[in-house]
Amino acid sequence: MTKKHGKGLNTMAKLDLKNIGKCYLLYGEDTFSRKAYEDKIKKKVVDEAAEMMNVSVFNDVKTTAGQVIEAAETLPFMSDRRFILVKDCGFFSEGKKSESDLLADYMSNLPDTACILFSEEKADKRLKLFKMVEKKGVTEALNGLKDTDLASMIEKKFSKNGIKAPKAVCVYMVRNCGGDAELLKGESDKLLAYLEGKSEVSIEDVDAVCARSSETKVFDLVDAMIAGKTERALEIYRNLLSLNESPYMVLSLITRQFRIILKCKSLAESGYSGNDIAKRIGTAPFVANGALRQSRSFSYDTLKYALNRCIETDYMIKTGKTEPVSGVEMIIAAL
Repeated sequence: MTKKHGKGLNTMAKLDLKNIGKCYLLYGEDTFSRKAYEDKIKKKVVDEAAEMMNVSVFNDVKTTAGQVIEAAETLPFMSDRRFILVKDCGFFSEGKKSESDLLADYMSNLPDTACILFSEEKADKRLKLFKMVEKKGVTEALNGLKDTDLASMIEKKFSKNGIKAPKAVCVYMVRNCGGDAELLKGESDKLLAYLEGKSEVSIEDVDAVCARSSETKVFDLVDAMIAGKTERALEIYRNLLSLNESPYMVLSLITRQFRIILKCKSLAESGYSGNDIAKRIGTAPFVANGALRQSRSFSYDTLKYALNRCIETDYMIKTGKTEPVSGVEMIIAAL
């Protein structure tokens, strides 16, 4: 297979999901697209009824090459193949080079009965493992589309169906449904069915039909943290966990939101307007203005401290020094 590089789910359509190969690497900050395609590829490899016996998931930085190899060598049960998801285990970083090299050597003789999917936020292209997956399978960079691009995509979809979609409504939809292009297409289809007989979509229509994303809930969580409403923030966090969102995903979104807030505050203090800030950080004015509002509650140094705490907690979780659920709870309570 040849390697492919994309921006997000709309470009991921280039990936051949009809003929699933033996190894994949999805990497980048677009956690939503990575998760969506992990699920898509898994469903192509193993029938849902056979998942329990034929799916192995590794999502701990303590995971060894030997564990992954053992899972790949295990014969499938009542299925043609096994699916092995190796997520955020650090095999594509310099810090696990020896383990990474062991996997690279193994990948050259990966059995036909196994499909290994690596999913990482970052991947060092210099590593032997990266080059091996690139040679034997598919590597795909997923760094996401900008909010403005997603809003434009929605506007065009409605326009093709004879519905006027004001820019503000499209941006609101992106903000509330999240940056997952495929999910947005699905929500747009639901709206189109709901709007039968109408000529224009409104924010009220979006609220009536579309599901709020985890990303939106994390925005509310950060809002509660900033307002000092710790119990409310923890309530939102526990609700996310009850929806099977991982604490690591929640932490990554909290970290991302503090990065946006910090950038907005820095640019605002340099004299940039909300619209200019949105253009510079590649997001919609709606998002930038929300982050600007959040930034006014804290000094630049306090926001920097909050971001550093998030990064430190991420490291502690990945190295096994902090339990994920309680680690994120401590961040929420401390800020």
